[in-house]
Amino acid sequence: MARARTVAGHAIPGIVVFFFWVVVVILAIIVLAFVVHWAGGGALHLRLGHFFLDVGFS
Repeated sequence: MARARTVAGHAIPGIVVFFFWVVVVILAIIVLAFVVHWAGGGALHLRLGHFFLDVGFS
């Protein structure tokens, strides 16, 4: 059974805490994408043996 968190004396269910962190991670990815776009984008050229990966983004 998952433990509930307590904030200011109120019990917060674990599922609410989980979705809070999901939203935080999504917002962090969006902010990181905005910073990369603002900085001019980027390119990744990865070559491992016969495997080639070319990714560009802005």
